[in-house]
Amino acid sequence: MFRRRRVITSWKKSGGDVVDQVVRPTGLLDPIIEVRPVATQVDDLLSEIRQRAAINERVLVTTLTKRMRKISLNISKNTVSACVIFTQISTPSNVWRLIRDLRLGEFDVW
Repeated sequence: MFRRRRVITSWKKSGGDVVDQVVRPTGLLDPIIEVRPVATQVDDLLSEIRQRAAINERVLVTTLTKRMRKISLNISKNTVSACVIFTQISTPSNVWRLIRDLRLGEFDVW
């Protein structure tokens, strides 16, 4: 089902390593993944959000734990227009309304 293809984007950057890349039947490629230090993750996130907001783009941030929910609330307090929803209290109609508002530019981060 999946085709495999060898991709070498920058031989010098890879240090000579070759990686197999899976190309889905849809033609979509896997996203670029960056690994950053944990100590500065919130600052990195806020920096990326501000860069996107400056060029009128939107950002979707998802978190997996309740501790990370606190970080989500912190984002909305850092001069970025943001909307924070929690699965335990959000109804489908509210989620659809928020998606619409995100698309219309009512806020930059969801």
